[in-house]
Amino acid sequence: MLLAEKSWEQGELFPSVTAADKLFTRKLLENYMKNKQMVEAFAQKSTLTEQKQKVYLLRKEEVENIELAFNLIQDPEIKRVIEHRYFKIRRYKETVIFYRGKMSDSTVDRYIDKGVEAIADSLKLWGFLPKK
Repeated sequence: MLLAEKSWEQGELFPSVTAADKLFTRKLLENYMKNKQMVEAFAQKSTLTEQKQKVYLLRKEEVENIELAFNLIQDPEIKRVIEHRYFKIRRYKETVIFYRGKMSDSTVDRYIDKGVEAIADSLKLWGFLPKK
């Protein structure tokens, strides 16, 4: 089957990102640092229980997909705001304060939203977001 023949919802060539997709992606991003640390810790272990091995593989795939989707963000400003907000263990308030002299609070909000949407778009295209 050719890619052009595959349709998603309402005849779309690629699936569009929904509010639920963005919310799920925000949760993934908020847990990114914790999950990355867990993956790194499990990778250092020579043996893992079956359950830990399952968790390790799931979280490793999650971390890798988030990193790849983040790296695909085209706009460098959006990328910097997302990196500051989610990858440098910053809270929202600290991100807004950090960028306050450089851009308005609403611009920070818009960049965060656009970045989350870009990441969600990649994750959805790759089948990583849950189906409805």
